[in-house]
Amino acid sequence: MASLKGGFRILLVVSFLGLNVLPFVPHNSLRTLQRFSSDAAAFCPKYLQSSSEPLPRNLAEVPVTRLSSACTCFQKTAAPSSTWAPAVAPTPTSISSVKTTSWSTSASVAPGLPTSTALPPTTTSPSTTGPNSVRAVGKAYSGGKRGLVYDWNSQDYSKFFKNSNKIAFGSNWREKRIPAPGVTFDYGAYVPTIHVDGNLKNDGWLNAVKALIASGTPMIYASNEPDNQGQANLTPAQAATVYKNYVQPFKGQAALASPAITNGGGATGLGFLEDFVGQCRDCHFDIINVHHYVNRWDVGVDQAVSAVKSYLTKDVAAFQAKHPQFQNTKICIGEFWLWGASDEEGADYLRKLLPWLDGNSNVACYQAFGGLWRGNFINSAGTGLSRSGQVYHDL
Repeated sequence: MASLKGGFRILLVVSFLGLNVLPFVPHNSLRTLQRFSSDAAAFCPKYLQSSSEPLPRNLAEVPVTRLSSACTCFQKTAAPSSTWAPAVAPTPTSISSVKTTSWSTSASVAPGLPTSTALPPTTTSPSTTGPNSVRAVGKAYSGGKRGLVYDWNSQDYSKFFKNSNKIAFGSNWREKRIPAPGVTFDYGAYVPTIHVDGNLKNDGWLNAVKALIASGTPMIYASNEPDNQGQANLTPAQAATVYKNYVQPFKGQAALASPAITNGGGATGLGFLEDFVGQCRDCHFDIINVHHYVNRWDVGVDQAVSAVKSYLTKDVAAFQAKHPQFQNTKICIGEFWLWGASDEEGADYLRKLLPWLDGNSNVACYQAFGGLWRGNFINSAGTGLSRSGQVYHDL
């Protein structure tokens, strides 16, 4: 879920007292307000009372025509109340039924997937024929687990993590380590992400990635959320074409990650990946890349942690068990977060989840979507780490 999120969404809030529907809001606009939450918290109440309120510089990328709906949703997510919380807490066994946004349902299983809770086999030798034969000539991911996400708005905030021995790599949804002047990320590995134009082209990608691999890049991300209209927005066939043209050529040179899917249901999420695999039968994968988001106004911190664990050990594991191409791969949870959590709730979420991710041998890598932005892993003043950022730095 890159910083530029597009497309209108209906944010659904489920409670046991009824269904509340927030206004239509483009997800990239809401993301901008959440990233610069201190500015948004001061601006939105005034703007909703008087549309003549000047727009802060950090919020300038939000179109004026979308400010009202984005501010309305921001105020709901920034301060969840008991009105928006479930009256009865779902148990971990029922967490998969909790709805989040219209494109994201926690721990949902694609139609037709097995429901076994067993982890995918890790000791079976790759076959020498068929789709899984490519496993023998791949390249396992050999880097550290914890990564940082950042973009052209991240300035020099990476300096606050430079002395952490926990950070192994970074990514920014492009093939350039430094996406804009003034942005720094000069430690750890860099993981590029393929992105293409409307003609499914990226003329600079192959040479850029060759150089990155020569400098030590351990892994390549395929398309970012092709099942999300606000991101790569590709059909399974298009995603397969992009993978074959731009990721598959580096087989054996770096670990190759599958397209990063949302945790949506139906034709998105694992359902999309199911269709993608059908279009990419001769493709090679070293990593299965998934994203996971739930909303604070739907679930509490403990429930959100349980949702991640359930998604990885049940839903994703069942998908891996079904498809030979993924039976010997590990998981990268390329983005995850508890939307709408306060800084302290975000810190609590990480305290409870990171030790499990670090101790799970089937998880190769992960990136929390706190990110290098003010109001996320960086405090609102931009002078240091937030509470959640400090946990991600230390734990």
